[in-house]
Amino acid sequence: MDNLENDYSSKEENRQLQKMQMYQKLVLFTLFKFKWSIIAVFAATIVFGVIARYVQFYNSPSKHEGSITLFYTPRASEEVKTLSINHVLGIFSRQQVFKQLIEEMQLSEKQRAVLKQCIEVKLLKDQHDMFVITGRGESAEYVKQLVNTFVAIGIRSYEEYRASELRNYLNTREQRLFELQAFQKSKIEDLHGLHRKYGIIHPKEEMDTVKKIQGEQSAATAELNVKLADARQRFAMAEKKYKSVPENVVTHRAALLDFVRELRKASREYEKVKLIFSERNPRYVEARSNYQTIFNEFENFKKRNNITRFDQNMLLGLDGIVDAYHASEVTLNQLEMSMKSLQAEIKLIKDKEKKLQHMIPEHEQIELLQNTANKNISLLVEELSRVRSSIAHVPNDITINERVVSTKSFPVFPVKILAVIFIAGVFVSGLYAAIMTTYDIICGKFSGIEEAAIHKDFFKTVGVIPHKKSPFTQEQRQILNNEMFYRFILKLQNTRTLFSCSLDGSFLSSVLFDEQFSKAKRNTILVRLIPERDVEKICKNMQKIGDFYYSDNGNTGVNFTDKNVEHHIEYLHGFSTGDGKGYGYGYGFAFFPVRNMSVLEPDEISMLYKMVNELKKHYQLIRISREKPFDASCILVRQLHDICDATLLYIGQMLTPRSVLRRVLKLHDEEHKVYAVLTGVTDVAKIISGDYI
Repeated sequence: MDNLENDYSSKEENRQLQKMQMYQKLVLFTLFKFKWSIIAVFAATIVFGVIARYVQFYNSPSKHEGSITLFYTPRASEEVKTLSINHVLGIFSRQQVFKQLIEEMQLSEKQRAVLKQCIEVKLLKDQHDMFVITGRGESAEYVKQLVNTFVAIGIRSYEEYRASELRNYLNTREQRLFELQAFQKSKIEDLHGLHRKYGIIHPKEEMDTVKKIQGEQSAATAELNVKLADARQRFAMAEKKYKSVPENVVTHRAALLDFVRELRKASREYEKVKLIFSERNPRYVEARSNYQTIFNEFENFKKRNNITRFDQNMLLGLDGIVDAYHASEVTLNQLEMSMKSLQAEIKLIKDKEKKLQHMIPEHEQIELLQNTANKNISLLVEELSRVRSSIAHVPNDITINERVVSTKSFPVFPVKILAVIFIAGVFVSGLYAAIMTTYDIICGKFSGIEEAAIHKDFFKTVGVIPHKKSPFTQEQRQILNNEMFYRFILKLQNTRTLFSCSLDGSFLSSVLFDEQFSKAKRNTILVRLIPERDVEKICKNMQKIGDFYYSDNGNTGVNFTDKNVEHHIEYLHGFSTGDGKGYGYGYGFAFFPVRNMSVLEPDEISMLYKMVNELKKHYQLIRISREKPFDASCILVRQLHDICDATLLYIGQMLTPRSVLRRVLKLHDEEHKVYAVLTGVTDVAKIISGDYI
C-alpha cells in the first residue's frame, strides 16, 4: 500500500513538473509571438519620454541653479532644547518667508507661481549641522539675488522665532520662581499650624519614645499573659475539684463529718455485737437500735438539706480543696486587674501613636515640599541666568559658509533623466508584455502547430486538417487525410475504446475518419451520444434494440427484421452467430440517447459501460462521440474519458480557447492516452514536411 502511494505521489509530482515546464514554454512562445509589439511599446515609451523631457525643459523656468551653505551651531542649553536641524529647515520653508521674499524682490506673477519650486532647503549629506539653500531660475544673476535674499530673510525669521521662544520660556520660568517662593512661604505657615494643632514640636523623636515604651509594654504583656495562663490553669483545676463536690456537701461538710463518724462508730459496735450475741439479746437489740437511730437521723439530715448525692470519700481533703479554690481565685483576680491596668496604659500609648501617625505624614510632606521648593528655587535662579545667555547668543546660531553664490546651468538630458526614461520604457514594455502574455494564456486561443509542440507531454498530435482556403488540391487533401488516419491507427495499437470530441464547436468528430475506417475494413462501431429530445429526428427510421438505436454500415432503416429482438445483446449475438446481416463484420452506428448532454446520470453510465463491454466481444474498436463542443459538457468528457482507453480531441486554430485546453490537461494520465487532430491549419510547408508530429 505504501509503495502504491509513493508511486502515485511520484507520478503526481512528475505531472506537476511537466505542467510547469509546459507553461514556461508557453510563456516564451507567447512573448516571441508578441515580440514586435513589445519592441514597439518600448520604442514608443522612449520617444514619448524624450519629447516630454524636452517640452518640460523648454517650459521650465529653472535653467540655472545656485546654492549657499549655512552652519547651524546653537549654544547648548539644558533648559530649552536647541531646535533640530529639521525644525530650522522648516522655519526657512515657512509661507511667511516666501511672502517677505516676494515683497523685497518684487517678483512677477510668473516668478511667484514657481517660487516654491525654485527654492530648495535641504540638509547637507552626512552632516548634522550644515544645510544648503538652493535656488533655480532663468539667469545666474537672478539666482544669486534670490538665494542671498532668501538666506537673509530666513536667518532673520529664525532669530525672531528662536528669541521669542527663549523669552517666552524665560517669562514662564520667572513666573514659576515667584510661584515657588509663595509656595515656600505657605509651607512654613502650614508647619507652624501643624505644631499648634497637635502640640508636638518634634514628632519623630516622640514616635521613637512611643515605640520604646510599646516595646516595654509588649514584654510586660507577654509576661503577664504567661502568669495569667498559669493562674487560669490552676483556677480551672481547683474549680474542677471544687465543683465535683455538691454544693450542700461543701456547706454542711462539718455536720456530715460528725454523722459519718457517729455512724461508723455505731456500725462497728453493731457488727461487734452481731458476732457475740444473738438477735434476741438485749445488747444486740440495743446496738441495732442505736445504729438505726443514727442512720435515720443522718438520712433525715441529708433530706432536710437537699443532699441527694453524697459519698463519704467526698469529705477527704475537702477543706484543702475549698482553700485552694479560694486562693487560686484571689490570685487570678489580682492578675486580671493588673492586665486591665496594663491594657489601659497600652491604649493611652496607642492613642498617642495614632496621633503621631496622623501628624508625621503631614509633617514629612510639608518638610519635603519645603525642601523641594528651596532646591527648585536655587535651580531656577541658575537656569534663568543660562537662558539669558542663550538669548544673547541667538544671532550667532546660523553662520554663512561662503559669501558668493556658486551657480551652474542644467543640461537638457542629464544621465538621471535618460536613466529614468530607459527604466520607464523597460517597465512599460515589461508591463505590456506581462499583461498580453497573461491575457493570451488565460483568455487567448490555441495558436496552431507551434503551440501543439508545447503540449506534447499532455496530448499527442496525430495529424492536421488544413483550412479550406489553404492551397491544397482535393487529391492532396485526400492524401493528407489518409496519411493522418493510418498514422493514427498505428498509434492506437491495443486500444479497444476511443472517445472523440470537438473542442472548436464543429461537428468534425461526427464524420471524420468514417470513410477511412470503412476503406480500411476496420471492424469498428461508432456509438454516438444524442439528447433524448432529438431521438425522433435522428433515429426515426432506425431499429431500437433495448435502450439503443442501431444502423448497419451507416445505412438508415431496419437492418434486422427476421426476429422480434427486444435486447441489443440478442441483436449482437445474432450477428456474431451468422443469424443476422452485416453487423459485426464492418462498421456501423449505435445511437445512445441521454437526458443531459453535460453529464451522465448513474444509470446511464452503467448502461453505457455494459454496452461497451458487450461490444468489445464483437468489434475490434468502439468509438464514442458526441456533437457538442467541449466547454459545454466538461463533466461528460471526464466521464467518457474514464470509460475509454483513449481520447481523440479536435483542436481548432484560433477557435479553441486556452481555458478549454487547460481542462484537457486534466485528462492526461498514464492509463488513458490523449490524441489531438489540429484543424484550421494554413501553414502548407509544415504540413507537407510533417513538422506537426
